[in-house]
Amino acid sequence: MFCWHCGRENEEGRRFCVFCGAEQKAAAAAGGGEAGTGQASGSGPGTAPRGGMSTATRVIIAVVAALVVIGAGVGIYFAVSGSSSSKPPTTQDKTDGSDNTVVQSGKAENLAYINGGDIYTVSLNGAGQSKLTGRGDIDDFAVSPDGSWIAFVAAPGSQKVIFKMKPDGSDVSQVTLPEKGLAENPAFDPTGKYIYFTRVTPGEQANIEAATPFAVGFERYSIAANKVDHLYTYGGMQEQSIQGLYADPASGDLYFNLYGSDWPSSVPHKLSLGPPVTESTYMPMLRDTGVYSAVAFQLTDFSRTGSYVSFFKAELFADQGQGTSQQQVDACFKRSALPAETVVASYELAASQQGQVSGMEFSNISNPTYYFSKVQSAGQEATSLTLQFYKGTTGGSAAPTGLGVTISVDPQQYTPLVWHLLAVEK
Repeated sequence: MFCWHCGRENEEGRRFCVFCGAEQKAAAAAGGGEAGTGQASGSGPGTAPRGGMSTATRVIIAVVAALVVIGAGVGIYFAVSGSSSSKPPTTQDKTDGSDNTVVQSGKAENLAYINGGDIYTVSLNGAGQSKLTGRGDIDDFAVSPDGSWIAFVAAPGSQKVIFKMKPDGSDVSQVTLPEKGLAENPAFDPTGKYIYFTRVTPGEQANIEAATPFAVGFERYSIAANKVDHLYTYGGMQEQSIQGLYADPASGDLYFNLYGSDWPSSVPHKLSLGPPVTESTYMPMLRDTGVYSAVAFQLTDFSRTGSYVSFFKAELFADQGQGTSQQQVDACFKRSALPAETVVASYELAASQQGQVSGMEFSNISNPTYYFSKVQSAGQEATSLTLQFYKGTTGGSAAPTGLGVTISVDPQQYTPLVWHLLAVEK
């Protein structure tokens, strides 16, 4: 069937369009969750129209409905006195005059981060720290663009399970079932209606343990329908991993970082959600460029309008002589459609994490503002470290914000340093 709102083709019986999220008036109610009954009664191929309505009648009704929707849209357009924004009046933007910066009124921003396997929040001025969870086994999370949901990965034992909750830690519910495999890399779509994630099924996990090629599935969970749909299978992997999913607000397409077993190895890929869903390399690795023997890229975020993209650039120098730098990482941003990049911070890889950039992300309420953090560490055997945060705009330079958060680390193994910006009501 075709969506009445965007006109793109969906599976028969789907209640919500997988592309624009519009509810389909003639579709039956969707089934619930991964443990639900699946396709709703009275929908799907081979099901006769209810009430014996003719095809011609249905077409006439659809045309009339479309005209009503268009007329309503025109009326709303003129009612807001010629406003060019398609957002509701409660989320009108204003510019502050700096590089076309757009600030979303009525919203502020907090920092959410993982410490000791739990999620904390704190305002960007360092006040009002709050602990949202009490599990002790969370190793990753994502925040919806409007700040209404947090999706996190819990790792009880050898499992990887995704949950969602409200930004105050309430209304916790399970998204994935552990028996269906390891679920990781949560990411929200630009509308906040879906949670994307990757999954390694038990069968593919057996292939990993047997050192044979395996595949990773890309899934989409509908918050409204409480249902998971499979999007794509990326196969032929061996000694590789996928880390990080990112949805482009401009196109709605999905991006991920594919890692190999050496350094540098990260290669960002793009999933065009179609249909059909197709995969392509977004930022290919560069080799033997003269100064560098290899340059790899790690995608970190898109700006709230999709006009900018941020990434890390890992560089292996061709000159490996003593006394010279061998491995360097640059934190960068660029316009999505242009090749020219801006480096905002650089560091050399070393045994200590001192000075390393641990993350870079664009503001969800102020475009094009970005933040990044640097590690302040007590040394190689430190049991805690502090992340110092910096703020900049794409039209200016970055400066320290004065915010620092201390995180417990295990000196014997890698501790994920995960943080995100969380939009909140003022």
